[in-house]
Amino acid sequence: MLAGRGHVGPGAAGFLAPTQGDLLDPAGLLGLAAALDRLERAIADGQHVRLVTDYDVDGTTSCLILHAALDRRIASGGSRATVSYHIPDRMTEGYGLSERAVRAAALDGVHLVVTADIGVRDHATVRLARELGVDVIVVDHHLPAGETVPTDAVAVICPPQPGCAYANKALAACGVSTKLATALLARDPRRDAILPSLWKLAAIGTVADIVDLATPENRALVTLGLRELNRGPHGAGLQALLQVAGVRPGAITAETIGFAIGPRINAAGRLKDANAVVRLLRCRDPVAAHEQASAINALNNERKEIQASMVDRAREGLGDGAPPAFIVIGGPEDDGWHRGVNGIVAARIRDEYHRPCAAVSIIGELATGSIRSVPSVHAVHALDGVADLLLRYGGHPVAAGFTLRTRDLPAFRERLAAFVSAHHDDDSLVPVEDYDLDVDPRECTLRAVAELAALEPCGKGNPPARLGVHGPITNVRIAKEKHVFGRVGPLPFAWWNGAGLLPSNASRATLLGKLEAHDDRGLEIARLVVDDGRDEPISAGECG
Repeated sequence: MLAGRGHVGPGAAGFLAPTQGDLLDPAGLLGLAAALDRLERAIADGQHVRLVTDYDVDGTTSCLILHAALDRRIASGGSRATVSYHIPDRMTEGYGLSERAVRAAALDGVHLVVTADIGVRDHATVRLARELGVDVIVVDHHLPAGETVPTDAVAVICPPQPGCAYANKALAACGVSTKLATALLARDPRRDAILPSLWKLAAIGTVADIVDLATPENRALVTLGLRELNRGPHGAGLQALLQVAGVRPGAITAETIGFAIGPRINAAGRLKDANAVVRLLRCRDPVAAHEQASAINALNNERKEIQASMVDRAREGLGDGAPPAFIVIGGPEDDGWHRGVNGIVAARIRDEYHRPCAAVSIIGELATGSIRSVPSVHAVHALDGVADLLLRYGGHPVAAGFTLRTRDLPAFRERLAAFVSAHHDDDSLVPVEDYDLDVDPRECTLRAVAELAALEPCGKGNPPARLGVHGPITNVRIAKEKHVFGRVGPLPFAWWNGAGLLPSNASRATLLGKLEAHDDRGLEIARLVVDDGRDEPISAGECG
């Protein structure tokens, strides 16, 4: 398995055993020294520091990490400095460091704004802050190739920026925030006791933001954080969040973060107010924390209902015929097309039809949406082709966001489809299923499950082991009209929501999936969970 993924020789063993020694020296980050100097001056002079971060998991965990480090540094230094925070409202402010946030900081007497997971592309508002007498430190990890960082910032800490020699360019913003916090606490006698609590947050943000988990430092940061999440104890807020998510310390993995913890944190920012997440995870009162966590859990349930409705309506609109080369779905926001859920819905439709998909919410004369694309179609390049219709856009090869005038939607739909038809042949829109190994079902034992667990933490760049298991298909049954259970050879399998996907006359087949240990009425057995590519973790970033 390791050899197939390019891990050979002595380095392979190190890949399987990440340690604290894999964490790089923060001093290698361009802009760190200037940021530390400005923060130390703010602490010494008793100034007001405000954290302004993104509304997703990466942004909120960054806020918590920086807040904790600054609180400790202020308290240990006997300073009168204060720290506040502001998480932008997705619906009214949108992505990034907004003009509203900058003007509010100036009115509130803030001396220094520290951004996290936003800011590196916000040249105009960073300049405005400087004009209003507010200094800005940018902590980010987004920087498209060829773009520059804001020159009006006191400091910019962003590993991909030109001139930065830091080896790990794949840190999430919470990882960059952890490096700044580590440097800020360098001389604190309790630093080694404080850092593990920050690693918990960094692990949650790193996994949820779907950054590369093949890099040694990211693997180490997540491994250390998972260790602390499973060890405990936790503050009242985190403990309450784990409880409402049905997560038991001792059994927390990267998958747990991706499917249980991250979506609940994200739900607050998608539907209501991401500040609620910061309030919850800073809460020390168990009763209040339980109430706050329950409210966030209710938002996640609401998000799932909205998502299911939007996906069903998208399917109905597409009908049974061949889908367009570029799918555009959506409608008025007051008719159920919630902009906070657009990215998830676009991803689900993309996965089902294997076409790039834009999900759009119409709000009066404007329409805003998110794209999730297939590997062969670069989302931003597609938007470049319709840039004359767009008021703003940005993103990455597989995910992007945009805003345009509602009246331009028909042309937007037609030209995106034409772009794909002109630049990509039909073969590029055929789904390709990648997997690691062909294995005999008799090899799929509990011992194999335990051995493959050494690949953890798994995620982008280091996915769980995906096996092709071939054999006779027997004992097939359907549960709740949607789930498929049976055997491939002697190995039990489960295919969640697989009804109708396994041909009824299949006598032999190769099933792709991952092995797990399953409790079968008190007996632990190995089982294959079929992976049809439709059940991915919910990405945190909305890409503008």
